[in-house]
Amino acid sequence: MVAVHDAPEARSAFPGGHHLVGRDAELHVVGELVDDLRRGRSGLLTISGAPGTGRSALLESMLADARAAGLNTAAAQTSPLETDVPYSTVAQLIALLCPPDQLTRISSAWAEGAANNAPIPYLRKHFLGLARDRPLLFAVDDHQWIDPWSLAWCHAMVRHLDQAPILMVRTVRDTAPETPGGARWDEAVPLTPSRVRLSALSTSDVAELLSRHGPVDEEFSTAATAATAGNPAVLRTVLTEFEQAGLGFEARHVPRLRVHAADAVAGLVGRTLRGLPADHVALLRAITFCGGEFDFDLACALAGLHGHAAQEARTALWHLGLLCEEGADGPRVSTAAVAAGVFAEMDPAEREELHARAAEIGHRAAIEPAALAELLLSAPQMRKRWVVDTLVEASEQHRREGRYERATELLRRALREPVPTASRQRLLAQLAAIEVAQAPVASDGRLRQVLADAAGTGDTGLLVRAADLLVSRGDAETARRELAAVCARTRHPALDALGWLADEECGPEQELLATPLPPLPDEPADAAQAGVLAWRYARLGRRPDLVRTLAREALSGRGNDSPLGPRIAACRALASRDDLEEAAAGLTAVIFDAGRRGARAAAAHALVQRAMLGVKDGRCPAAAADLAAAERELPLHCLHPAMLPQHLATKIAALLRREQVADAERVAEIELPLGAERGMAFAYLLHARGELKLATGDPATALGYFQECGRIMRAKEWLNPAVLSWRMPAAIAQGRLGEARAATRLVGEELELAERWGMPGLLEPVHRTALSALAVAGSGSSGPGAAGVPAMGAALPAALSVPERRAASLAARGLSNKDIAEELGVTVRTVELRLTKSYRKLGIDGRSQLPADLGE
Repeated sequence: MVAVHDAPEARSAFPGGHHLVGRDAELHVVGELVDDLRRGRSGLLTISGAPGTGRSALLESMLADARAAGLNTAAAQTSPLETDVPYSTVAQLIALLCPPDQLTRISSAWAEGAANNAPIPYLRKHFLGLARDRPLLFAVDDHQWIDPWSLAWCHAMVRHLDQAPILMVRTVRDTAPETPGGARWDEAVPLTPSRVRLSALSTSDVAELLSRHGPVDEEFSTAATAATAGNPAVLRTVLTEFEQAGLGFEARHVPRLRVHAADAVAGLVGRTLRGLPADHVALLRAITFCGGEFDFDLACALAGLHGHAAQEARTALWHLGLLCEEGADGPRVSTAAVAAGVFAEMDPAEREELHARAAEIGHRAAIEPAALAELLLSAPQMRKRWVVDTLVEASEQHRREGRYERATELLRRALREPVPTASRQRLLAQLAAIEVAQAPVASDGRLRQVLADAAGTGDTGLLVRAADLLVSRGDAETARRELAAVCARTRHPALDALGWLADEECGPEQELLATPLPPLPDEPADAAQAGVLAWRYARLGRRPDLVRTLAREALSGRGNDSPLGPRIAACRALASRDDLEEAAAGLTAVIFDAGRRGARAAAAHALVQRAMLGVKDGRCPAAAADLAAAERELPLHCLHPAMLPQHLATKIAALLRREQVADAERVAEIELPLGAERGMAFAYLLHARGELKLATGDPATALGYFQECGRIMRAKEWLNPAVLSWRMPAAIAQGRLGEARAATRLVGEELELAERWGMPGLLEPVHRTALSALAVAGSGSSGPGAAGVPAMGAALPAALSVPERRAASLAARGLSNKDIAEELGVTVRTVELRLTKSYRKLGIDGRSQLPADLGE
């Protein structure tokens, strides 16, 4: 591919007269031929090269040198539109060399005898006469399209070049089809022909050419060579675009360079195709559409070619640089830009028809489903069952390998085919599960459509799957409303459970349902109901032993139709019992099953829940890894607004545990979308923001966050501090603000709830921190009497119940456990338990540390 030439009378991006960059050897050859002609010696020259390599530019340079040397010159430009016009090429030459009156006389002569080539001797004699008067250089550009009559005249001229000084020049594309005999200028030639073939510009050639236009980065010139394949025509187009945009040849503009180069190559390919025979074009199209998935025989079948014609076409396309070396996967076009050029030359109907024929041939040849599906993507509706089966199979393969966008495209294409209603509903649910990370709103709409259309059909498995996907997405309000309507028409234990689960996750300001959800039973009817019941008891802080039993029952149900949401709820319930390993194992199983089913929203939800366990257990690197995996499954912008707060809260908590306060502040500043505050996940974010404000020394703001968190949780009866402990950190904030009495009430309330849950030691680390804050509040500068803050001795015992306070008071006076038992009329064991609870609440190790004034 050759250098770019500027005519001296024109201004362009390529200064430098007729000097062609990277063509010194070629210019030397044509220069010697012009010198020989000036000395009276004839010659023959063929200039060949691929499209865009600058054959015409080299010819123009040669003609200019000849004119400068005083030689007679003429050049004809052939066209495929004139190949059937007698002597159309010769006519152009005569028009340049002869006066108008001679042209009229000559035209009349050849018109009368064109059929039997009668004008050729006359024309030959005329041109030889012109050359004897002054040496003549005449050229035919794009000689492959010369008309047969002019070609016969050329052959006649070649055989008589020893009779006058004539230099005949032709340009021809590499491997271009020619009129029969057009390639044999050397037949019975009285001299040795010359040939110049133009190849691609090297990187140094491109750099030199660019430098003439302005400063150029080495990275840019290297990228320009690769993007343009050293083709001067492509490079000229790119540089024109850069000149018009006022851009420099800098590395930062390489992406734009590649875009312009691809467009230019596509345009060049289009011009090349318009000059190729129909069978060559048909084969190139077939190979382009098959993308290497068809072997050569199948590509030929698609193109309608066979035998020698097919081989000849392949060779020609390869020499033109349109095909790359054939590998094990079958023939391919050389670049994506070539493919773009082929597509651009076809109208949509042609492309669809060719894709459909390719798909039919591929189906009969049993090519891989993924390859066949690529052809079907652009094919029109085909109304055949194998089409849907192929698209679904290929979509599942892409999904398993993480190519979700392609999997989504294939399912959308499958839905364009006429399929039975039940199959369409299943396809919609399958598509909704995958496309949630690309088009979450569309995904929600498809699930609502499935729930509306499939209710009453008896396909409870499909309804459960669609409902589970909708609940896992986090839009609890919509899921609650839709499932209330579904459950009124179709009763199924899992559907009821998912409705209750959606209700659990709605915020306290719920809309009234036209059709209420069915009541939650005391005994679960299946594993899904067991999971939701376990979570309900856990957040209420009731029946702790039953919670573990129900959760384990829920996690035992891992059938293909078992919903994932209730299993996640069961894991949360186990975590509230401090069964962290068991909960993590259950979430890991959910993540695996969600991946197997393609339920990306459920996988992301489970990953966030497992990250919360990691934070709670001090495994912050593992928590960070789970959060990153959750974002890969479902990017933050694809999360439902009501689901986003819990993800952010977990990230803030993990960062605080690692003392990365600045990073936590950046996460806390992320703007929330409308509706983020409407779910229970918002309480977790308020809690995390409160913890962050405590860490940055702003207890007043922290207290506001904790109190709002508590308001939401109390309104929804999320009472268990093992689910989310907001009272203790609120007490810490109050302690730092000197509000010891209010803080003491919160500590006491929290500890009572923890005892009721049967895990009084669960919150001990936070409890100790709260007591420490209360100690500061009771003895600091704003101490007793200064601002109405009670003394430590009055503040801390308020956390004790009346029986605990009486037992601790007697112990502080020095009574033994036996004496205290007799005094209170209880057993010694009861005294021991009351004292143990008192020590824990007061943050002390034994009776020797009991304050003297406990009061009774």
